[in-house]
Amino acid sequence: MIELSTATYSLYFKTKPMVLIDARHLTPDEFAGKKLTVIKNTVIREGGRKTSLSELFDIEGPEVAPSDPAQITIIFETGSNKLCFIGYKMSKGKIIVKGDAGHLVGYKMKGGSILVEGNARDYVGAKMRDGTIEIRGNVGHRLGGKLLGEKPGKGMRGGTIIVHGNAGSEIGVGMEKGFILVEGNAGNLTGSDIIGGSIVVKGDSGIYPGAGMIGGRIIIGGRVEALLPSFYVDSFIPSISVKGIKFDKPFMVFLGDVVVGGKGLLYLSYNENTGLLEYYRSLIEERGVEV
Repeated sequence: MIELSTATYSLYFKTKPMVLIDARHLTPDEFAGKKLTVIKNTVIREGGRKTSLSELFDIEGPEVAPSDPAQITIIFETGSNKLCFIGYKMSKGKIIVKGDAGHLVGYKMKGGSILVEGNARDYVGAKMRDGTIEIRGNVGHRLGGKLLGEKPGKGMRGGTIIVHGNAGSEIGVGMEKGFILVEGNAGNLTGSDIIGGSIVVKGDSGIYPGAGMIGGRIIIGGRVEALLPSFYVDSFIPSISVKGIKFDKPFMVFLGDVVVGGKGLLYLSYNENTGLLEYYRSLIEERGVEV
């Protein structure tokens, strides 16, 4: 549970939003040191038009915000999947969304914490540098990833993302550092093009986890639909623990993606993927390693 800090600003939608809203300026950093009257006049975009914060929201909070963003909490009392760029470049403080959120939650985030009590859309934590994002529902594609067309390493570079539900495809694509935990299932290409950091998916994943990975770790605790042939089996381990998350069951460890000269580690649960991994088990046994 996130504790409320010194100054809390509560935002209530006046009407249900029908188009995307760019909320990038609604952060503790932007509010810090400002009078409430100035905050209410913050310019945001509703679709293609500029408007003020007070046109879209009723706002409750102190008359003057603390100068230190770390002492500020912003609560979206009514969330919406139209709310985009929540927590953009924030460095300190807290943001809580009591409901759903839109695209690009925590985009380029530098610190602080964001809690979304519902679902979020694509690019949660994309290109984030530090801080913590927690999503209690599901998220869309490219969680903690880079943007389309960018090179590996341009994705998440630090911080922690925790998703209690399911995630879409390309989790952590192009990430360099940081930690991503998905407690549910994931889509295709989990951890594609990563060069560092750790990704843990407790549930199932789609096809080709780790495609193009250069470094880092990917742990899949459930079933995987398909594995690329460019991963070499390394070992068989009885259990694994990552960041305090322990799996008391055997895993098969692969190295790859060798197509790009990668030396990343891909851990696949053996019990959930026996048919897929039985051949690799025989290769390990041929080396004289007891499995």
